[in-house]
Amino acid sequence: MNRRTLIKWFSRAIGWTCACIVAIPGIRFITEPLRRRSSGGGITQRVVQLANLRVGEPVQTTITGSRQDAWVRYDQETIGRVYLVRETDDTVPPEQSKVKAFTAVCPHLGCAVQFDAGAKTFNCPCHKAFFELSGNPVSDSELGYRNPTPRGMDSLECQVVQEGGTGEWWVEVTYEKFEYGLTTKTPRA
Repeated sequence: MNRRTLIKWFSRAIGWTCACIVAIPGIRFITEPLRRRSSGGGITQRVVQLANLRVGEPVQTTITGSRQDAWVRYDQETIGRVYLVRETDDTVPPEQSKVKAFTAVCPHLGCAVQFDAGAKTFNCPCHKAFFELSGNPVSDSELGYRNPTPRGMDSLECQVVQEGGTGEWWVEVTYEKFEYGLTTKTPRA
């Protein structure tokens, strides 16, 4: 083997080593969002004091937390909105109070749901889907046309908890997002 052949092999080895040093981190950077595991479940958060809810009057509140968008992490950002509907009055002990929680997103195509206080219904302004206070879709016969929603509003896990230090009663919601346009409630990955 002559000197030129040895230098060619040595140069190629150095070139491939440099390419790998650059390529391996680059490939990891590009594929990181694909390898990231979903957190699963939802975000549990105390959202409002029980005393601030009136029976049959929905209250919209925000859920804040951190979210990851590709490679950037955003802390303390609004990640969703929920409607809370109290079903029991103050004659029921707080630990037995019933509160329902619904996402403020229409299950049809994901538009923001609004509450019409006069009609006591939730409605989606995008495609005129209507929901009762229970979250069920308003029947087609009541609307006079076909309600476009494939299912009722997406309910969330909700419980009334007492804060240890102050003794105040809070509503705690586990927030998660669901797929749009399906007839069954399916969590998003």
